[in-house]
Amino acid sequence: MDDFVDPNPTRRSSTARARALPALAFLLLLAVVWADPLFSRRNFAGRDLLAYNLPLEKAIHDAYARGRFPLWVSEISGGRPLLPNPNAGAMYPIRVLLSRLPFPFAVKVFPVIHWTLAGIGMLVLLRALQRSRAAGWIAAVTYVFSGVVVSDVFFPHVVPGMAMLPWIVWIVARPGSRFAFQTVLLSLFLTLDVLAGDVFTTGIAILAALAWIVSASAPADRKRLLLVLASATGLAALAGLPQILATLLWIPETNRAVSGITWGEALEYSISPYRLLELVIPYPFGAIWTADRGSIWGWRVHSGQMMGLFLTLYAGALCPIALVSSWKVRLPAARFARLLVGISLLLAVPPSLLPDAWRGRVAPIALRNPEKFAVLLAFGLALLSAVGYEVLRARSRLPRWILITGVALGLAAVLAAAAPGTAARLAIALTRSRSDLAEIASRDLPRALSEGALLWMATCVALELARSGRRAIAMSGLALLTAVPIVATRRIGWTFREDEVLAPPAFARFLQKHDPEGRYRTLGELIFRPAGAMEVAESGSDVGLADVARRSWALHTQALWGRGTVFNADFDNGDLSRVQSLRRISGMAEGFPDAASFFGSFSLRWGTRYRDRAPVSGYARVGGAGLDDWDENPAALPDIRLAARWREEPGAVEAFRRIPALGRGEIVVETGRSAEGGAPPGEVVVRERRPERLVLEVRTPSPTWLFVLRGFWRHRVVRLDGREIEVFPAQLAFSAVAVPAGNHRIEWDEEFPGWSVSRFGPLLYAAAIAARFAWDRLCTSRAMPLS
Repeated sequence: MDDFVDPNPTRRSSTARARALPALAFLLLLAVVWADPLFSRRNFAGRDLLAYNLPLEKAIHDAYARGRFPLWVSEISGGRPLLPNPNAGAMYPIRVLLSRLPFPFAVKVFPVIHWTLAGIGMLVLLRALQRSRAAGWIAAVTYVFSGVVVSDVFFPHVVPGMAMLPWIVWIVARPGSRFAFQTVLLSLFLTLDVLAGDVFTTGIAILAALAWIVSASAPADRKRLLLVLASATGLAALAGLPQILATLLWIPETNRAVSGITWGEALEYSISPYRLLELVIPYPFGAIWTADRGSIWGWRVHSGQMMGLFLTLYAGALCPIALVSSWKVRLPAARFARLLVGISLLLAVPPSLLPDAWRGRVAPIALRNPEKFAVLLAFGLALLSAVGYEVLRARSRLPRWILITGVALGLAAVLAAAAPGTAARLAIALTRSRSDLAEIASRDLPRALSEGALLWMATCVALELARSGRRAIAMSGLALLTAVPIVATRRIGWTFREDEVLAPPAFARFLQKHDPEGRYRTLGELIFRPAGAMEVAESGSDVGLADVARRSWALHTQALWGRGTVFNADFDNGDLSRVQSLRRISGMAEGFPDAASFFGSFSLRWGTRYRDRAPVSGYARVGGAGLDDWDENPAALPDIRLAARWREEPGAVEAFRRIPALGRGEIVVETGRSAEGGAPPGEVVVRERRPERLVLEVRTPSPTWLFVLRGFWRHRVVRLDGREIEVFPAQLAFSAVAVPAGNHRIEWDEEFPGWSVSRFGPLLYAAAIAARFAWDRLCTSRAMPLS
């Protein structure tokens, strides 16, 4: 096959070694830049990583380490589906492979593996576009060390799609590939994108492939390439069908689908036009990388947040220089890159201009954060940087405007330092920020402008050196161009000591001692209390918001230590809708006649808060450490128990109304009828407790209900003495089964949603590929002349 055979093996071997050198050099660069944490007991953390992603990553890692699918996570929102949530990317193959390694090491190499894949992908792509090795290096460094891609360290669900993007474009742009080979290879990468789970990056990949076909491919090839893309997308849908169908079955039961999200929620993270300044000045709106509220003034630019999803759009001063310098270049790579930049800005910037009056309206599509399209911006700018580098090297001298811009930036920095108050008032007025932030702006603007000027002028010097005819000098210019984005964005990748991230805090150790079997849950009391002086003081200087995530027990962090909550924040709008309804009741629970019984019915025995906040009604202090007080609710009942009393109701509305009036130990079950009952005490013995499986032995003198604190979900099988029985909603959001009198064994298994159908998808994918190659082989053999 001509895709694999080289007629000159000796030449191929020497060429392969030469081509491997940039890839090895790039791998070495990553190892040096990220030596901390790679070669020390430190880990990436901060922002969404510790509050949301690492707990999910650990649940997935532990499930595969046990040899099971990661179907369920028990510690979040009282228990909810895990694999169906696409943000988890639970079926992504690299996660399966990394499950064989210790979790602390697996999670810190995960982004580095993908940065490596992304960089090598850019090298391969630029070689296919017949650009020089230096241009390929520039593209790789610009992309991987852009502020967007480095910020992806906080979003493991985005990282795989970012890494696959250059490879997908390479497959489409690769000349001379046979239809079947190109289709299969493209389908494999698109399948990885689908399994990684982020809808935006999957869409970005298909959009980028389509953009190449439209803007850069030969007109004679476009029909064939469109067919390749369509066929590969269809094949990827088959291969990824287990994830796709599981997600489609999960979505209708989520809060996001039932209640919808508002335009304000959907578009909160989009790119303000003011942020385009970040293409030249890395951090114009404050020292965002410190996560110090007292160092940030551009809150309005980030829709009231300290920062956007990506801490900066900066990818080196060469990006804006190349954008201007290569504007009229007609090379396919340049046309393609300009189109990507335009598309990304069109998709990510206008949503930030939505009028405030619209923000409360329900959005038609429950997707969030168009800022993710900035991945496409970083990719397009990296390609333009490579083209611009070659264009500028070929000129007799650099355009004067480049130097003039650097001088102007330096002059602006001097003026901001000389008149900080005036500069701050001007910046506040232009961005319509709060006037009380002017003092922060006056302190920060000289630094921000100086940094932008220095990096710009360093790029000017590097370009002059790169134009030298002497190899050593040209290489020094390339090294300086490499350093510019790294200097600006390396500070984004926050790292902490491993024990600061993954080791259980004092409260988790307290729970392990007093509740070793994990029969109870914890209430993060801060969600019911306004922020106090201690919380404000700590969050103002909490780098990466790591301490808040570990202390609050209102996010997902506690799942790292195998400890659960019920009324935590719905970080990804992915809770089952019934849980969200119950969360609304919980906000009013302190006004109930017996708040202790309400919280206790959901096994919320423990509570934690800052010392300067009063405990939630029904809780009393039992200990504390540092800034924290720990509370206990004596009325709490175990998460798996036989009901002492119950009420049956026809549906969710009636159950919702009934919950505030329930007595201690009483549950409400939605059976479709109205009734009530009670039973003398029985016994439940837990023989096996895993997220995906429970095995219980039950002894009861009379018929009763077994309550299990697991979100009500239809995709599970529960067997009583080997016979499948029905599961009913209990306490609105959780689960119960009817148990007759006597001794019984109950086996409770979470199901892979849609597996009975979706498992055939990968089989059909393999069959389609085999059939296509068999057909090609048959056609080739028929076309061969007889000897």
